[in-house]
Amino acid sequence: MKTLLASVTVVAAMLIAPVHAAKVEVKWDEVKSFSDFEAVNEVQSRFEERTKAKFEEYVTELGAKLPESNTLQVTFNDVDLAGRVDATFGATTSGFQRVLDDVSYPELVISYRYTDAQGAELSSADKVELKSLAPPRNMRNIQGSSHDSLYFEKELLMEWFNETFPSAKR
Repeated sequence: MKTLLASVTVVAAMLIAPVHAAKVEVKWDEVKSFSDFEAVNEVQSRFEERTKAKFEEYVTELGAKLPESNTLQVTFNDVDLAGRVDATFGATTSGFQRVLDDVSYPELVISYRYTDAQGAELSSADKVELKSLAPPRNMRNIQGSSHDSLYFEKELLMEWFNETFPSAKR
């Protein structure tokens, strides 16, 4: 059921994407070996499926800016989400929360392959490290991060995409 939900989410994102979009394939290395892909106050498997679907949806959105005859394959090799998980203690219960600070920055390690319609490789790289050494502190970024749990990770992906594919539609 969880896999079906994630698949439906990705398919829906593809249907919403513009007609002139590259084919996008997202793969994942072993999530259990990732640096920080930890659920906070929810079942780990649900968190993983939901978070993977959000990443896949965003990469598909970025791929929509590339020519439709091409294919972009992205593999997530490692994920270290922004913030750190801290315990919280209340009068009757305890729980956890993800705390953003200046030393718990996000980091993604991805590999990608970009090909044309004939399968000829246009560009590729293995184990590209995307990181931000300190989350921005301006109001726009702080407000954005409160509405999107992957705000800072998506910023890393957007920067990588814009640097890697400068001629992509904006």
